[in-house]
Amino acid sequence: MSEEFIHWVYEQTDDTLFAVELKPDFQFKPPKDSFNKTKCSSCGKYVFDRYLRMKDAKPACIPCSGY
Repeated sequence: MSEEFIHWVYEQTDDTLFAVELKPDFQFKPPKDSFNKTKCSSCGKYVFDRYLRMKDAKPACIPCSGY
C-alpha cells in the first residue's frame, strides 16, 4: 500500500499536491537577535552574539574569555 501511494505522489503535478495562497494578516518577523554574530577579539572567529562574553571590554568567544 505505501509503495503504491509513493508512486502516485511522484506522478502528480505541483498544482495537484500544493495550494499556494497569500495570507493577508501574515507579516514575517525574523527572531530578534538570534542570528547576529560578532568577531572574537582574541581568536578572530565569528560567534553568535548570545555566546559572546566581554573580556577587557572587548567581545570574546567562550574559550577565549576564560568562562
